Amino acid sequence: MSSNSPTTSITTIFREASQEARSLVSRLVSQANGESMDWVDDLRQLQFGFLNKSAQKDSRECQAGCSGCCLSAQVDVTGIEAIAVSDYLQMCVDAATLAQIKSRLQRVTQRRIDQMRGLARQLPLACSMLAEDGRCSIYPVRPIVCSGVFSVSRNACHDAVQTAQVGDFSSSIPVDNDALQATGGISGSLQRILVEHDLDGNLYEFNSAVLATIDEKNALSRFMAGEDLFRHAICTDAHSPPRKPAIRKPNFLKRQTARRA
Repeated sequence: MSSNSPTTSITTIFREASQEARSLVSRLVSQANGESMDWVDDLRQLQFGFLNKSAQKDSRECQAGCSGCCLSAQVDVTGIEAIAVSDYLQMCVDAATLAQIKSRLQRVTQRRIDQMRGLARQLPLACSMLAEDGRCSIYPVRPIVCSGVFSVSRNACHDAVQTAQVGDFSSSIPVDNDALQATGGISGSLQRILVEHDLDGNLYEFNSAVLATIDEKNALSRFMAGEDLFRHAICTDAHSPPRKPAIRKPNFLKRQTARRA
């Protein structure tokens, strides 16, 4: 997303958010028997602390039911965030509603795949979790990026929806810089710590990632054990196994040492 002029503290906010998130995620990883929703809740509490410090806090114009981002922006998430949404749906949504959401997830995921293959028009796709009243149906466990990006111009959001193309229309929308930097720091640290612990730290398109785990039981414990739960999801940032092969360390120094011997 585009942004207004950065505040003088923006670099500090990113660094502090990254450092605090690193400590938090490291602790969460060590608690292998935790709950996925606890992960998201702890991360969001950390995030809220930084969001409340933003110099642009009073300029935000996002409101309940204002769903421009949900109508056209592609959201990418870690496996942890997708599992938290799936667990929430399994526990807190009735069977009829869950079936409707699953149907939407299947439809949106297939359309996204068709767009990637050039088989469908490049038009925006509404998030599967967007309810008819314009509100998020998984608000308590929504992805970190969804709770950390704030528009400071509702008119710009309205205009962007009218001209949106597939993916993220938001380059024309001015946003809260401090909130964006803190969110980026937290999200980045989450990915890095997962990778450092040999877990799946890749990013996946939100709808396809939730679809991959919506029927899975004990998904978090299986994820932490290294099971590849997202092999059928759309990977948008393959920077670690299992989507990207591990890079072996060069062994030419070992060969040179052997020749000298």
